Amino acid sequence: MVENFSTSRKLLNHYSLKVPKIITYNDQSSAETRFKIYEHIKKGMSGAIVSDSGSPLISDPGYKLINYLIEENVEITSIPGPSSVLSALVASGLPTDKFQFLGFFPRKEKEKLAFIDSIQKFSGTSIFFDSPKRVLKNLLWLVQSFDVSEFDICIAKEISKLNEQYLRGKPLDIIKLISEKKDFLKGEFVLLINPNFDTVKNFPLESFYVNFSHCLPLKDLINAVHKITGEPKNKIYKLFLTLSKKDL
Repeated sequence: MVENFSTSRKLLNHYSLKVPKIITYNDQSSAETRFKIYEHIKKGMSGAIVSDSGSPLISDPGYKLINYLIEENVEITSIPGPSSVLSALVASGLPTDKFQFLGFFPRKEKEKLAFIDSIQKFSGTSIFFDSPKRVLKNLLWLVQSFDVSEFDICIAKEISKLNEQYLRGKPLDIIKLISEKKDFLKGEFVLLINPNFDTVKNFPLESFYVNFSHCLPLKDLINAVHKITGEPKNKIYKLFLTLSKKDL
């Protein structure tokens, strides 16, 4: 099974590999195609999924097929291939002990807000793809819409290719670097973001009150600080109540 017949044929011809049956399987493939593949396997054939680049199924078609074959008790073996996600993570300088992969950065506003919300709530490194035509625009949208000044960002470009580059820093630093590099916005991009929860959690509770008490009702502020720091609400309430009395 190949994602793109012409691309895979070049690879097979380069290594003089003869494959008796090649089936194109992509995002448009139907349940009927999956059934036909299963019928070939039932007859004793074995098969492999070949993607155009990277590891099969990582932002590539194949999940529905693999899921279907597992339900039919077909044995599945994974042979790890190149992965821009893991390669970018290893070289990013960001935490590797906990990470999530989010696919491509969405286009619609509602989906973008949900996307960033999932990054902000995740206490690890978030990894996603973006288009060179939109990456700068999306970064500008990010800094204008949210307080991300303490976020650490890495942009990995053209991994494993001649023009491989990494940009690392805070959001505004990254925007400045991209703006100064005229030819940077070409190729394939992987973005990694760490919201630096450790920095926020170590932020003194008193500072939350000093900086935000004039913006939010006490109850809302307590709930927000509880979610951010994990500190008990009773502890936060008693502290903020004491601080509020000092303001009188």
